[in-house]
Amino acid sequence: MASYVIAGASRGLGYQYLQTLSSNPSNTVIGLARNPSAVKSQLASDGITNVHIFAGDLTSPSSLSAAATEVSKIANGKVDHLIVNGAYVSDKTSSLTPTGFIGNEELLKSDFEASINTNVVGVIYTINAFLPLIKAGSVKKVVVISTGMTEPDLIKEAEVAASVTYAASKAATNVVVYKYATELKSEGIIFLALSPGLVRTGLPEEMYDYLAEVFRKYEPGFKGAISTQESVEAQLKVIQGVGIEQSGEFLSHLGTKRWL
Repeated sequence: MASYVIAGASRGLGYQYLQTLSSNPSNTVIGLARNPSAVKSQLASDGITNVHIFAGDLTSPSSLSAAATEVSKIANGKVDHLIVNGAYVSDKTSSLTPTGFIGNEELLKSDFEASINTNVVGVIYTINAFLPLIKAGSVKKVVVISTGMTEPDLIKEAEVAASVTYAASKAATNVVVYKYATELKSEGIIFLALSPGLVRTGLPEEMYDYLAEVFRKYEPGFKGAISTQESVEAQLKVIQGVGIEQSGEFLSHLGTKRWL
């Protein structure tokens, strides 16, 4: 029996984690969402009854602390896996290159602040809130969902100059993961930054076609975006296989440093 807490479980990869993990009745599966009632309604609609949902906002340490208290009650004071999935990405800035912010300086500042608050500070809030439960667990794994868009080789080879604030904030998150791994290695806690690949999470289909063409400059055999189910199943294999010697690493859903 293993326990999992998924932060950012309302949709996309986070909700898929709930679906996939709950298919094993021996798992204790817990999701955090800013709007728990909506997630509960979706779970009921999908016929999923063995998932616990609590309110938890990555930008609110008090809500995360309260969620950890509730989780402790149903998980006997310990959690095996914490998966931090929530992220901020803005439609207004995702297509902008660095020079695209010329004349848009206030947008650059506000978008960086929002990106850092959720993607970096929010990750620290979440890990710190649940760390006592992770320390008490037997598996002791903390996974932060990142993106291959932070990698210089992909940026250079695929010539991706856009998505500045999102990629930069996620790169900072990867550093935070290394810092945790370094601090807590002696306690046997495994930290991992994990890229999910290019996943279909609601963009128009033509956008996925465009991205596939862009990414083939980096990976000529790239077949295109994968489903949330494919991504989560691949991620779980990586999570299950990672050991303390890899703590702090940034890996892809393939379990390697190749991102597609």
